Amino acid sequence: MCRRYEDKLRRFFETKVPPHEVEEMVQQAWLAMSQARQRWQVDGETAGVATATEPSSFPAYLFGIARHLVIGFYAGRGRGKGVVFDPEVESLVALDPSISRQLSLQRQVQWVEVALHSLPLDLQLLFEGRYLEDLSGAELAEIFAIPEGTVRSRLSRARRLLNEAIDRLKAGLNRPT
Repeated sequence: MCRRYEDKLRRFFETKVPPHEVEEMVQQAWLAMSQARQRWQVDGETAGVATATEPSSFPAYLFGIARHLVIGFYAGRGRGKGVVFDPEVESLVALDPSISRQLSLQRQVQWVEVALHSLPLDLQLLFEGRYLEDLSGAELAEIFAIPEGTVRSRLSRARRLLNEAIDRLKAGLNRPT
């Protein structure tokens, strides 16, 4: 299960913390997940059933941990300066406006653009309609003349293919020459 989410977790942190912090954040997320799992097992054995605190979705819980780690990272940086960090107000650019950070974000946007253009045209249009134009499932179903359930399954396929294309682009950049 963990291997399945390793790259996604790393990608999550790569877009939010300085590059030299990524591996540490990934390790902290797995450690927190492991500690939480141990608590569920102990509580479950004591009560004889799973506890109410056990998550219903592994990815939601894992990325919830990751979110808290990112917020804690930036809150900790501001604490020493007497600055209170508010994740509902502060942006990453305001927190870390370095040129290297801006270049990294620009490169990631380019990866998404290239990956998006590698999708079959209907999937690209569907994805753009949903996530760039904020069209509803019903609106997309009408535009594409397909059932709304089909819209959802095609969006899922588009997201999967997009992630795979981005991973290929990243792997191509990390190959030794």
